[in-house]
Amino acid sequence: MWDEQVQPFLEQHSGITRRRYGDALREFAEWYRATYGESPDIRLLTPQEVREYVSYLTTVRRLKAASVNVCLAAIRSLARFHERELRVRGVRQERPLVEALDGRELGRLLAALERDDWVSRRNRAMVALMARAGLRVGEVLALKPEDVELNARSGRVLVRKGKGMKERWVPLSAEARRELREYLEVRPQRSGPLFFSRTYQPLTGRDVQRVVAEAARRAGLGKRVTPHTLRHTFATRFLQVGGDLATLQTVLGHASLSTTARYLHPDAGRVQEMVEEL
Repeated sequence: MWDEQVQPFLEQHSGITRRRYGDALREFAEWYRATYGESPDIRLLTPQEVREYVSYLTTVRRLKAASVNVCLAAIRSLARFHERELRVRGVRQERPLVEALDGRELGRLLAALERDDWVSRRNRAMVALMARAGLRVGEVLALKPEDVELNARSGRVLVRKGKGMKERWVPLSAEARRELREYLEVRPQRSGPLFFSRTYQPLTGRDVQRVVAEAARRAGLGKRVTPHTLRHTFATRFLQVGGDLATLQTVLGHASLSTTARYLHPDAGRVQEMVEEL
C-alpha cells in the first residue's frame, strides 16, 4: 500500500528532489514498521506519528535541522498529493553566525582597493558605506549624489529605499566621509545613481559581491567576505565600542529590536581572553 502511494508522487519530481524525497520516505516507512509493526498509510497518518518521527530524527539520530526538515517536507508533500494536510511544524534552524572582520582585516580589505582610478575609489567608497556606516548593499546602490551631505566635521546619507521602503538618515564616520569625498573628486559627472559601472550602467548586488570577494582574496583574508559581512562588521564594532541596541536599530533600519539583537553574539577571541583572566 505505501509503495503504491509513494510511487506516483515521486514520478512528478525529478533529479535531486526525487532522490531525496524517495530516500526520506523509504526511511520513514522503515521507522514506522519498526515502531508500530505495520506499514504506514498516508490516508490515516496522524500529526502525532509524524511528530514522534521528528523527535526520533533529532534525539536518536541527531540529524541537523535542515536534514530533518527535508524528511518532514517529503511526508507533508506526499500527504498533499493525496489531498491531506499534515500540520506539523519543522525544526527551527539556527542561523550561522556571520563572522565580522576585525580592524586589521578591514584595513587590509580597504588597502587591497587602493588605486587612483575612479573605479577603485568608487569601490572603496561602497565598502566604507557598508563597513563604516552599516548600509545594505541595495541601499548603497540606490543612493544618488543629492543623498549625500558632507560637512567639515560631519556627514550623512539619506537612505530613501530601505527595507520596507522607509527613509532614514545615516551618519557617516570620518573614514567614510573621506572615502566618499575622494570618490566624488574623481567621479565622472553623470546623472542617475551615485555608483555606476565603467560603462555608466547601474551596478547590481552581484557586481558588488564580486568587488568585495576579489578584494578579500587580494588582501589574503582567507575567509568568505560578502557585503553582509561588512554590514555585520559595522554592527559588531558599534556595540564593541559601547553603542546601544536602540541606536544601532535606528542606524541599521531594523523594524524590530530583536533583529538588531542578533549582533550581540560574543566574540570568540574576547571570550577566550575573559576565560584566561579567571
